Amino acid sequence: HAGSIFLLLIALYLGSNYLKPGVCAVPGPFLAKLTNLWRFSDVASGHAERTQYKLHQKYGDYVRLGPNTVSVRDLDALKVIYGINKSYQKTDFYRVQQQLAKGKPTPTLFTTTNEDFHAAIKRPISGAYSMSNLTEFEPFVNKTIATLFKRLDEFVTRNQVCNIDVWLQYYAFDVIGELTFSQPLGFLEKGADIDGIIGALEKMLDYSGKIGQMPWLDYIFIKNPLRRLIAGGPTGAVAQFARTRLDERLMHLESKAKQAEDSTLSHRDFLARVLEAKKEHPEVVTDYQVFSYTISNMNAGSDTTAISLRAILYYTLKNRKCMTKLNEELTTVLREHRISLPVTWKQSQEELPYLDAVIKEALRLHPAVGLLLERVVPTGGLQLPNGGPFLPAGTIVGTNPWV
Repeated sequence: HAGSIFLLLIALYLGSNYLKPGVCAVPGPFLAKLTNLWRFSDVASGHAERTQYKLHQKYGDYVRLGPNTVSVRDLDALKVIYGINKSYQKTDFYRVQQQLAKGKPTPTLFTTTNEDFHAAIKRPISGAYSMSNLTEFEPFVNKTIATLFKRLDEFVTRNQVCNIDVWLQYYAFDVIGELTFSQPLGFLEKGADIDGIIGALEKMLDYSGKIGQMPWLDYIFIKNPLRRLIAGGPTGAVAQFARTRLDERLMHLESKAKQAEDSTLSHRDFLARVLEAKKEHPEVVTDYQVFSYTISNMNAGSDTTAISLRAILYYTLKNRKCMTKLNEELTTVLREHRISLPVTWKQSQEELPYLDAVIKEALRLHPAVGLLLERVVPTGGLQLPNGGPFLPAGTIVGTNPWV
């Protein structure tokens, strides 16, 4: 009897998932309508972006990926979902990505699901991410470019094969180090994964991608209170790495000589701007929040930058016609002294239109993110445009950039 009751409960659960109001009108794989195990398995396969692209080719603008999850391709709907001040909050998918610091999850600009908290911590440093300020970071990037070229020249001198995808990852991490802390993190110089952080980040992203499809699993594994208690307040590898680099930078700032030197610098790094914000907004930008900002840079900046650089290089080299045309553009403007080396952002926009097109096309062909960027439908529901059904509040919606 107990077995029969158990099977009945499972059948009722699966049936209620399948017939969920609003979502039941959206086409999709049969198993996806019953359980989130379908999308967990799909992401675990490593090619969810291909699956979701094919599903949209088959079913159209709206595809059901889970009992309560709808993937959206319609541009009008996406403007509503991701529009500013539209009240579409992030889901627990993002909580899974929160690193532990002394046993506590660390919400960042990217991983927090609290809109009020996000607005509060974004306001003091929003200027640091403006395009006008980002261009001021160019000298930091140029230093890292010079180091990368120096290391690549060494491969040429020794007539050795260079595993360029690995070196682009090293470059991306060192750029983040320069931008954030005014010093490279040592990846290019040593030609190695410093403190195993790249491997740790890859494991974290792999874990977050899969477990994020069923976020409650995170409370059984990484964020299990009992596990954290036994571990004595563990700190994630990325968080530990950021903490170490932050402490090193702050130790430099404590010396009066260094402070005097920093005050004369015309180019302030990201941390300097954050510390200025800390003075102006001490109630928001606490020491803990300064730490959180650095984690944001490490998590969001390094891996996506490396992926994008690889995509640009791969697709350009693969297309001989594009490669030839791009080479002609670069040769012409260099010969006419219209660009410097390295090329500045301003020069790239004014003098290199084909390079700009190549970059954008590569990013279109291979976006850095290949998962659904989830949001929760707010009170009042969502009427999907262009023939789509009405989705009740609480439905998870979003799009995969690959779609």
